[in-house]
Amino acid sequence: METAVPFRAWRYAPRAGDLTSLVAPPYDVIGPELQSRLYAAGPYNVVRVDLGITTPSDTPCDDQYTRAAAQLAEWKERGVLARDLEPSVTFVEETFTGPDGQLRERHGFLGAMRLYDFDEGVVFPHEHTLSGPKEDRYRLMTATAMSLSPVFLLYDLPGDGITAAWRAGVGAEEPGASVVDEAGTATKLWPTSDPGLLETIRKHLENARFVIADGHHRYETALRYRDQRRAEEAAEGGAGPGAGPESRPPRDAAPTGAPAYDYALVYFSNMADPGLAIYGTHRLVAGLPPQAVAALPRALSETFKVERLTGEGEPARAAGGPGAAPPCAAAAAQTAITAYLAEHPRRAFGLWGPGFEAAYGLELTEAAAARTAEPGRSAAYRDLDVTILQSLVLGKALGISAADMAAERYVTFFKDQKEAFARLGAGDFQAGFFMNPTGLDQIREVAFSGERMPQKATFFYPKLPTGLVLHDLEGSLWPMPRRRRS
Repeated sequence: METAVPFRAWRYAPRAGDLTSLVAPPYDVIGPELQSRLYAAGPYNVVRVDLGITTPSDTPCDDQYTRAAAQLAEWKERGVLARDLEPSVTFVEETFTGPDGQLRERHGFLGAMRLYDFDEGVVFPHEHTLSGPKEDRYRLMTATAMSLSPVFLLYDLPGDGITAAWRAGVGAEEPGASVVDEAGTATKLWPTSDPGLLETIRKHLENARFVIADGHHRYETALRYRDQRRAEEAAEGGAGPGAGPESRPPRDAAPTGAPAYDYALVYFSNMADPGLAIYGTHRLVAGLPPQAVAALPRALSETFKVERLTGEGEPARAAGGPGAAPPCAAAAAQTAITAYLAEHPRRAFGLWGPGFEAAYGLELTEAAAARTAEPGRSAAYRDLDVTILQSLVLGKALGISAADMAAERYVTFFKDQKEAFARLGAGDFQAGFFMNPTGLDQIREVAFSGERMPQKATFFYPKLPTGLVLHDLEGSLWPMPRRRRS
């Protein structure tokens, strides 16, 4: 089975400047303030193509997508970007301190992988996606014919023979490049075409299964783009792997000469890697009937053991209504909820909002667990914290449907707990639900059973920077380098 393969990547050339000024976080964690800072970092920062600035005067012929394509073409022409002469993979080592304060080191490598439809049983999604990001990524990919940011795939193998082989060889050398981001995460890169190491990768991953850790939107976008390109080639009388959306190359098909759009840019890491870190994604709600929000502590007592975590007091404003809470209230709520979640690792949540007189801990009762919603689902799926929250709290208690969640109505997702409490304290949201991370064992079991968790069920940290390597979707995967004129 064809899995991780080398490819001729585009990279920033030395003339572009220091890598720190060139890479950016993935598009989905960049807000307006950070976007502006990245623009100011230099004229070649990848944010200019990955998340371009929009203007009121934009037209279909001149918008962030067309400008991204023009920018990439200019960078290639000016030598800001340079293409590898040989197909390679790039090993990655990240040293970071997570939101929990723990220092970790994660290992993996960047390569290409043939796009497998989910029904082929090779690549498994673990959560549902949102419609907006997929359309944005598709328009960008169509305009640029480039893959700018990798899909994060986990392979499920005992031990870590690939990392061990890298350590014994290329990993003992100095890295080819390195970068440190604003959070202090140090990322080191080792590009390599070493035949022995490539063969080790092939052998270890020959029959592996993969779970999408991060990048579901990017993977589904790549599938859509591939099918569109195949359909276009079929309409033009093309043949081979691109001869139509229903055409599938054999699993053991050699990549030589295969269309580049049949392959995704992928960051591979082992589920067994000790540096793999998963955190919770918190839910904040707004725009709901104030009375429904105010009634939550009482209404949820039928299903959850509701524990008051902070002292008695009067709410700063009408429960569920507009307005801010005293600054000390948010800090006290965060401290209490953090401690509560540490003591209750599964089936439990923290609840607070600026209109509540206290912060609350919610623990699902055993009686309720036996009759959790989502009939027809596996026991593993029904026991997920994110399932319990979405079914029994967001859905049953607040009336937020699955369609509302997919469209991001009423619910906003926050990875940064501190930011979430700050926004609640400012009165920007009515209530917040705080969660423990989904366990890796749960992700594995649910994904390999063919089920998908609700949106934003996991937060793998850190996210790999965008701009380390770029994957060209035009031509074949292994095009021969053009000979330079003497």
